[in-house]
Amino acid sequence: MKPNMKSVWVMALTAMCTLKATAQTKDPAHVIISPNATLSKLDTTFRGAISKWSNQALKEKDYKLIKAHPSAANFPGEVKPNYKFIDREVKITHQKNSDALVPIVSKLDYSGQWSNNLYSTGLYAIAGEYIEITVPKGLNTQGMIVQIGAHSDRLDQWVAGKEDWRRMPLVVKKEELKTGTHRFASPFGGLIYIGYPPRGENWEATFKITHAIASPRFILGVTTAEEWKKQLQDNKAPWGELATKNVIITVMDSVLQKVTDPEHTMKLWDLIIEGEMDLAQIPLPFYRAQRFVVDEHIGGGFMHSGYPMMVHHSPSRKMISADVIANPELLMKPSGGGANWGFFHEIGHNMQNMDWVFGGTTEVSNNLFSLYMFDRLVGGRDNSHTAISNASTQKILKSYFAEGPSYEKWKKDPWTGLTTFRQLQEGFGWETFKTFFRAYHKLPFKNGRAKDQEKIDFFVKTFSQSAKRNVAPFFIQWGIPVSESVVKELEILPGWMPFNFPPLN
Repeated sequence: MKPNMKSVWVMALTAMCTLKATAQTKDPAHVIISPNATLSKLDTTFRGAISKWSNQALKEKDYKLIKAHPSAANFPGEVKPNYKFIDREVKITHQKNSDALVPIVSKLDYSGQWSNNLYSTGLYAIAGEYIEITVPKGLNTQGMIVQIGAHSDRLDQWVAGKEDWRRMPLVVKKEELKTGTHRFASPFGGLIYIGYPPRGENWEATFKITHAIASPRFILGVTTAEEWKKQLQDNKAPWGELATKNVIITVMDSVLQKVTDPEHTMKLWDLIIEGEMDLAQIPLPFYRAQRFVVDEHIGGGFMHSGYPMMVHHSPSRKMISADVIANPELLMKPSGGGANWGFFHEIGHNMQNMDWVFGGTTEVSNNLFSLYMFDRLVGGRDNSHTAISNASTQKILKSYFAEGPSYEKWKKDPWTGLTTFRQLQEGFGWETFKTFFRAYHKLPFKNGRAKDQEKIDFFVKTFSQSAKRNVAPFFIQWGIPVSESVVKELEILPGWMPFNFPPLN
């Protein structure tokens, strides 16, 4: 490299670094964060200031004081040119979570079961622009909120708290709704929802929302193919939704534009949700639809459970998932632990009854749902995940028992735990697990959360009763402790142990 060219290169590099540093030392109201201009995990002081500013700005009730934040253009994104504000009446029906479902729902801790039901409006609030909502008289508004934005994961905590940020850490506004007409604004904008507690009494009401723009919204059995095509052609909003009575998917416009057959797409998603709930023996229709939200940066993991289930989609980090959501046919193919295992796994978390999740099984028992979906939906678990291949299973079994069974060791490796659960499933089939899960719906613990040993004992006892075989010796062989009283109680049932277990070859 020639000396003069080297000098130019150094000067250019210095200028680039200076520009990046300058961008990240601006005040929180003007900082620009994006996948290409991340905010370093090391800049803790400024990150703290940004979180504080965002929190205060999102709580501001005077819409006149709220301006669009420059980072909103990157995420959640800009509206397209030539948009038009519209006025719309939105009819919402709230169905109270039935008393019969409460014993089931109350134990689904990973599903965010008591967070507000979110009712979509098909409308989008532009960053910095007010929206006006009229709540009809006579409606009980206790607990009712307006929510602007779907991307509720905070980046200043959990795993994301130790990662470089690719978007602003807080971008969702929530504010109480009262009877009458009120205006709201968000510095980031987003899809508009009405939120209400799932245990609140039934109601039906029509809300008038003005000064918003339309966003695409397909509802299976309601929206026609022609209406969907027209929505996409006219769309100016960066986000929209695909919905059935069982699942609602929030995804960016660029992906929605690829959904040319939304009826087929959402019937497949219905099939996935129905399959997982079939194994869990949770009745359908449920008290509310499961929700997926695609996000540039989530709180932790490639995906995580909850309401909504959050899904990473970050091309700059090679985390591509939105295309799979738009084309679930891709989930019908073996992937060696790819996207389909991930989606089945996270939905499985939402199905986990905490009464049967004992120590070390949080990331184990939900994988029963992954296996079930591969067996029943994909046509078999071959290449469903490399960690459950024949070679991996043999290695796990031989290594574990060569070192000596230990519950403490068992709890630390979810693949070892899944091997245990697989042996039960292979020995007794899926129908026994369904019987087992139904028993937990009818026999929840009556005194709050049980201790670990109580959960193990209840699991062993209930599964034995469901299978009509004594599995206590099997658990003990694995090193999982079973109380002596349960061991004695189950002696009336025929014993059970898998062939060649522990493995001799």
